Amino acid sequence: MDRKQFLATTFSAGLGLAIMPGFLSCAASRTLYEPFVPAAGDLKKVRGNVSRFTNRGGTVGLLETEEGFVVIDSQFPDVIQPLLDGISSKGKPVLYLCNTHHHGDHTSGNIAFQDPNTKIVAHQRVPELQRLAAEKSNKLSEQRYPTVLFDKEHLIKAGNERITAYHFGNGHTYGDVMYHFENDNVVHMGDLMFINLIPVYRTADGSDSRSWIRVLEKAQTVFDNDTMFVFGHANTPELTTGRKADLAEMARFLEASNQYVQKAISENKSTDELLKQSTHIPGFANRITPDRYRAFLDGIRQTLAG
Repeated sequence: MDRKQFLATTFSAGLGLAIMPGFLSCAASRTLYEPFVPAAGDLKKVRGNVSRFTNRGGTVGLLETEEGFVVIDSQFPDVIQPLLDGISSKGKPVLYLCNTHHHGDHTSGNIAFQDPNTKIVAHQRVPELQRLAAEKSNKLSEQRYPTVLFDKEHLIKAGNERITAYHFGNGHTYGDVMYHFENDNVVHMGDLMFINLIPVYRTADGSDSRSWIRVLEKAQTVFDNDTMFVFGHANTPELTTGRKADLAEMARFLEASNQYVQKAISENKSTDELLKQSTHIPGFANRITPDRYRAFLDGIRQTLAG
């Protein structure tokens, strides 16, 4: 080794030693917070500083940071209050409230977030759809609307934490957003994911089984195999978190539903005949939600005919 190579190698090694403690101290300095115990509902850690809260309505996501909290979805005012009380006990504000879509079991509780400094984030279609739904239910005075709006992608920074919001297209609604907690590699999927249930399917809100499949496939390519996912609804609280395999199962279910209804259309079978034929989509006996099944079949029929 000549003198020039020796000096370059020595400098690189020294620089590495100088920088490495900084990296190590940065990694070591991230505080991991234990979830508090709310007076009602169920709060469980998913990974790192991300937790999920179930009570009544869509699953809520929660990130605690040194500066405050980021909350995903808000259920209803009465059932989100125990979570807000627990947050208050920590003496930190809610920095961001993020809505995954406009449905009332995800946005009705927005009004319970009374701090005017809390920023409410959602897809740009959400306020319009939320208002239309509130008009139908005569609840216009009970709304707090998102004001930080975006189309395809939006980055939220909370201290050293990064949360990226993605809209890959409509599936469940026109305003579906998934939120990626990057430090902990957790993604909140909202109602793009129902586990062991027939999903709520309303074409007027943007439900489209064909687009929904593409959105789920896109999520499987964007996020890696280590990613943990939080789901909007499941038949038990324990199943509101999962892995990529669950996204693939949901996509297979939607594809099977499309094929089942398309076959019925080609055979001139009505929804009534399908209901008599089977209580579920063939191959998916785990997904039985009787009060939604007719509307789901009708919705798929409308999508395929459109």
